Amino acid sequence: MARLQPRLHRCTKRAAECLRLLLADEVHSGSRRSSSGGFPLRPIRRAGGLTLIELLMTIAILGILAAILIPQFTSDLPDRLNAGAQVVSADFDYARSLAVSNNSSYLVTFDTANNLYFLRHSGANGQFNTLPPSPFRQTDDPVDKQTTKLSALPFPEPGIRLAAVVQMQGSAQATTSLEFTPLGGTTSTNPTVVWLSCGGGATQRFISIAVDPVTGLVSIGPPVSALPMGVTAAQNGAAQSGS
Repeated sequence: MARLQPRLHRCTKRAAECLRLLLADEVHSGSRRSSSGGFPLRPIRRAGGLTLIELLMTIAILGILAAILIPQFTSDLPDRLNAGAQVVSADFDYARSLAVSNNSSYLVTFDTANNLYFLRHSGANGQFNTLPPSPFRQTDDPVDKQTTKLSALPFPEPGIRLAAVVQMQGSAQATTSLEFTPLGGTTSTNPTVVWLSCGGGATQRFISIAVDPVTGLVSIGPPVSALPMGVTAAQNGAAQSGS
């Protein structure tokens, strides 16, 4: 937003200068009419509302600002997606590190309807059920749960949404969980891919976060304008079975 301020200042200054010139021309025209015997020169009394020229200039200024700001707000959607993907990737790395360091299993459960996911210990050793203190835990989370609400991330509207979670078993298969094992990998034999979205309509963009089943390492894909067809089909199938 800071980089827009000089441009907004220049546009507003130009619009104000145009308004001043138009008003000056209107007064000058009125003076010519009065000096030529057209209309008597009287003091100008301002009414409570705007003149037609002021109204037109206000609309013009708003149009200029909209033309500048709307493309800027939509063009940063890939940056928001990348930032959101980094948050998700860091959470997966944290779950994996807990699994390796504690020689146990940790489960990430996804809730696309409520735009969140949460972490819990899933191993047999109950002493690890209480998760380590974390500044990222929700205030209402119990000690054995850490929730990440994507809607609570510090992004302006439109925010980040959890679009889909799939396992790539040849074709995409919808899933609701990702479990890390003591060796750092996952319990799935196939990559798990989380898709985030931002925006809507023609400006909507998506980004993938893929987890390797053997190493548990995360890779982030580039922003794209549409979900792969297989992911969309898996998402629709999961929605129908859930209903």
